[in-house]
Amino acid sequence: MAPGSATAEATPSLRDRKKEATRQRLHTAAVRLALAHGVQEVTVEQIAAEADVSPRTFFNYFPTKEAALVGADPARTEQLRQAVLDRPADESLPQALRAVLTEHVRGFEDEPELWRMRSELAARVPELEARIAGAGHRLESALVEAAHERAGTDAADDLATGLAARTAMAALRAAFHQHRAAGSMGSLLQRLETAFDSVGLR
Repeated sequence: MAPGSATAEATPSLRDRKKEATRQRLHTAAVRLALAHGVQEVTVEQIAAEADVSPRTFFNYFPTKEAALVGADPARTEQLRQAVLDRPADESLPQALRAVLTEHVRGFEDEPELWRMRSELAARVPELEARIAGAGHRLESALVEAAHERAGTDAADDLATGLAARTAMAALRAAFHQHRAAGSMGSLLQRLETAFDSVGLR
């Protein structure tokens, strides 16, 4: 799809909103139970019961307990990739990346308690933090791909475009790390804005 070919992001259907709410309930339940009882002690059955769904429904959303703890949604990565392509054609690539990642972070600000619990659990369980980092690397790869598609260039020939996408992700990671260091106090969005400004992503 060419840049700007979609004038606005499609509004999620009621079915999509319900699915996202269920995924979020399962993720929140998994993190809460793991904090209370330890990752090894928590079962899929307990997570499903806490989220008021069946174990079968759990597996419609996550393949394993560990995946529920990370909470990453493969479809979300694709949505963010497409969102970069759908930004207005007259926006520069840095502007498009900044707008898309800002909207992505806005969702974290809407769930401050979940963010706090996730941060605490990641600090306790290095293996989980590594899995979360892996999800971030997949998002970075998707953004780099979208950036080159938007620019109509190839990664083998165009360093600057890929670097812009990787710089945007570096700013995002820096904002997350500072927010965690501050005990999740203050505004994650403001920290992201500062990070973007610091690397000249305007």
